[in-house]
Amino acid sequence: MNVSLYFPIDEIHAPKPNCDLAADYLELTAFFSKDAQAFTKDLVNASEIGAEEDYLDVDDEVINREEIISGAISRIDGRKNALGDSYPFSMDDNGDLLTFFRDELTHGQAAYLLCLVLSHLKSVSAVLDGTIVYPSDDDIRKLRQYFQYFATAALAAEIGGQAWSFGYPRPDHTGFLEKLGQIWDVLRDGSVAVDPAAPQRPKDDQIDIFAWKGHPDALPGFLLAGAQVATGNNWKDKSIKSHLSEVFWKRWFGRQPVSQMVCYHIIPFTRSDIEFRDDVLTLGNVLHRLRLPYRVEQAVVLHNNGVSIEAFDLLPEAVEWVTAYSQRAL
Repeated sequence: MNVSLYFPIDEIHAPKPNCDLAADYLELTAFFSKDAQAFTKDLVNASEIGAEEDYLDVDDEVINREEIISGAISRIDGRKNALGDSYPFSMDDNGDLLTFFRDELTHGQAAYLLCLVLSHLKSVSAVLDGTIVYPSDDDIRKLRQYFQYFATAALAAEIGGQAWSFGYPRPDHTGFLEKLGQIWDVLRDGSVAVDPAAPQRPKDDQIDIFAWKGHPDALPGFLLAGAQVATGNNWKDKSIKSHLSEVFWKRWFGRQPVSQMVCYHIIPFTRSDIEFRDDVLTLGNVLHRLRLPYRVEQAVVLHNNGVSIEAFDLLPEAVEWVTAYSQRAL
């Protein structure tokens, strides 16, 4: 059977229609469909069912619904152009049918689908809420855990070097200082030493991923990145820009690194072009749903070339989980 998702008509039929949300609705419909397909006319059908009152003007109704369909198709085209083969859907030439590539998902495609589902947890969106496919608490834990691992791979590719999954709980079950020491045994820029006033039981001190790309001379002055991975509705309130520059080094290092750390924020959401400038201004560099998947595909090449990416060996498990989850309603 096919799942009947909630259609957020007030947002999609707003004066400025949320076409990204309409595109997500189509993608989720195809993702959970028995036939792995969704028709763009489903947007019209869903809006007719969800409408609480008739339009005062029939012409306005037709124009609005056509705008939603054309806007959703435009967003899907944009996603395909941005992501290439890491986009797990295909739209037919007429813009009538969206098809999901369920069989043999790549790492990047699975990363996109994790982003898609995380974007519609009920704290963020009502599209999946109350349906038989809404993730359980255990599912949500896995979604966020797997997203952390995909984010680690994406940051490795962004930097072009090694990456560690530092966010708690860590995949290797190490303690905070133990893990920090292991990382700096590799980086060798600065020395780990705890300030007496630092928190006594730190988990990750807001940094979920470290990544670097060193030089053969093993000296400081290399590419170094620290990232916050945020999947909740309050993601924009979790900037670590000032924390990285003003707090982290002073808490945990006696001799502070001289390599400058680039701040990243990694999220599963889509962002409009207008909003994105402010995102970068307040959060640092941002990897979101239209950047993370293709970086994950590039990480596959890095890994195959011998670059160490922590938790990369757990990504096939994540791909299998996403595939199984797509068939939950069948």
